[in-house]
Amino acid sequence: MDNKKHKGIIKLRYIFFLLSPFWKHGRLYVIVTVIMAGLLQPLSTYLSTRLPQRAIDAVMAGASRNSVLMTIGIYTLGIALIAGAQRAVDMAYTRVTQVKITNKIRNDVNEKALFTDFKYYDNPDFFAKFMFAQEQFPNQASVAMWLFPEALKGIITVAAMGTLIALAGPALLGVTLVFVVLNTIIGIPTLKPEADYHVNLTNVWRPFEYVSRMLKQKENAAELRSSGAGLKFLQTIVGVTERFHSVYQEYLKKTLPFFLAQGIISPIQTACTLAYVLLFIIDGDASKIGLYASLTVASAALTSSLGSVGSAVQNMLSNTLYGERISAFFEAKSEIEPPRNGVIDAPMGSYELEFCDVSFCYENAKFALEHFNLHIKPGQRIAIVGENGAGKTTLTKLLLRLYDVCDGRVLINNQNIKEYDIHALRLHIGVAFQDVRVLAMSLRDNLSVYNEISDEQIIEVIHQLGLEGVLRKAGGDLDRIISREFTEDGIALSGGEAQRLTLARLFTGDFGLLVLDEPSSSLDPLAEYELMKIILDKSNTATTIMIAHRLSTVRDFDIIYHMERGKIIESGTHDVLMAAQGKYYEMFTRQGENYQG
Repeated sequence: MDNKKHKGIIKLRYIFFLLSPFWKHGRLYVIVTVIMAGLLQPLSTYLSTRLPQRAIDAVMAGASRNSVLMTIGIYTLGIALIAGAQRAVDMAYTRVTQVKITNKIRNDVNEKALFTDFKYYDNPDFFAKFMFAQEQFPNQASVAMWLFPEALKGIITVAAMGTLIALAGPALLGVTLVFVVLNTIIGIPTLKPEADYHVNLTNVWRPFEYVSRMLKQKENAAELRSSGAGLKFLQTIVGVTERFHSVYQEYLKKTLPFFLAQGIISPIQTACTLAYVLLFIIDGDASKIGLYASLTVASAALTSSLGSVGSAVQNMLSNTLYGERISAFFEAKSEIEPPRNGVIDAPMGSYELEFCDVSFCYENAKFALEHFNLHIKPGQRIAIVGENGAGKTTLTKLLLRLYDVCDGRVLINNQNIKEYDIHALRLHIGVAFQDVRVLAMSLRDNLSVYNEISDEQIIEVIHQLGLEGVLRKAGGDLDRIISREFTEDGIALSGGEAQRLTLARLFTGDFGLLVLDEPSSSLDPLAEYELMKIILDKSNTATTIMIAHRLSTVRDFDIIYHMERGKIIESGTHDVLMAAQGKYYEMFTRQGENYQG
């Protein structure tokens, strides 16, 4: 028994977890909501219950028409003022504030994701938790926010209506409570299936949401139409519908008998209440007609309020299941990304880099670096080449500290990378990844992701990287969105334009290190030649690392390192490596033959 209580307390903390963002982002909202639900709504219910009795009693006592109307008017005015106050607060404050808080909750999820270590993205389970939190946290936090006000409103109303009924006819209170308790008991077996159903439904619809997202993205349009992938996606949706039907049938099998029983109880309760009031309370006394009306309303209000308390309990159970799954995402422990004190600011100037006896491996993967060593001098331009899976991109991820090494050290300017403010350091490391990602934001923002720069500097970079065509598409407007995801006025870019745009970011500030991972894959030979001229120009003083498959692009670099299976097997200038006639020579010769062919 004690173990069950302990587990119950642990589960209850997930409700407070879901409530915490509302208290964090909107304490006044919480206070206003509690006051509205716990004070004004029960008062309105009380006045609505007393109104018919006061009006009918006045008529039965022979009061004048004006007196009766005055009684009705006073009560109605009170009810109307409360309703007006509730509507005014709801329209002017509650709704807009709830939207603001909900958006902040969404941002809390995104911020947690941004400051979660990159290694977690290798884990499908973490990604599923992230998606679940994104989809469910705002809604479930809102549900949790209303649990206590609704329960409070229900409890206060139950107390008021119960007292009113008990004073007139204690047995009626017993009759009402018997039916409410019976209805609640019958509904208890439906609580867990109901909560499980909604959780399972989220998982069922996830493939549907993925298919919808894929169909909306332009970059997938050609592949979906030129192969059978589009039709397979449609078959996926059919499969989702079948799984929904299966989940719903299971839910129905567990809950339908209880819901049917609850539906039968409601009219029986109404009939018993009517019979008791007419036969045992009024008992032929016409002067008690007002009391009958009041008790009928009070009984209905009592039943409704007890139902609200029961619903709050049901939502609480559902909430704990959601809260437990959502909190699992927030419980991921990160060592790299969270901001911390006592770190060193990013150094200025060209970076000296060194991998000192570094060992590293990905979780659940065969690839590994073992006792890897490499020294790169400040301002040096080096290239890393090799087949896919050799470890080239892994080195860049370690330099960005997306991962920590398992053993050894990564040094920047003779300082362990772990001792730097990693977020400040990354702003001094310009990166162009192989997979081009143009961000759905303005042209200005796309070119200033590293540094805020003036319009004049942006225009200069645009001319330097040959982006005049993009500027013309934007009508000369730097605030034009580079995407049509949010607006029809957005700009669509070609593959080459997108790649040049991402490369242009690397010329918007003073970088200590440039990392270029196959940066010219979408460029024509002439554009690629111009890019290499800019990178190798003497004005570029940053230490530069170029990862390349096309060896013709790196022949003028200071040193070329040839990697294979996590090790450097050759190094030297292009001429030195060609003269050695090793594997680099073989690769270069083979590529040249293929190009000529």
